[in-house]
Amino acid sequence: MNQNLNADEVEIIYVVPIMMIVIPFVYLIRAKLFSQMRQDDLKSFEKELLEKQSFWQQIKDLFR
Repeated sequence: MNQNLNADEVEIIYVVPIMMIVIPFVYLIRAKLFSQMRQDDLKSFEKELLEKQSFWQQIKDLFR
C-alpha cells in the first residue's frame, strides 16, 4: 500500500509544473480569442478588468 502512495506523489511532482505552464497558456489563447470576437485589442480588455465595479455591476456583466 505504501508503494501506491509514493507513485502518486511522484506523479504530482510532474503534473504541477506542467499545469503551471499549460493553464496560463490556455488563458492567453482564450483572452486573444475573446478580444478578436469583441474586435477590441487586449489593452481595452485589460482596462475593463481594472475598472472598479460594484458587486451588482459584476453580476450584470455576467449576463450580458
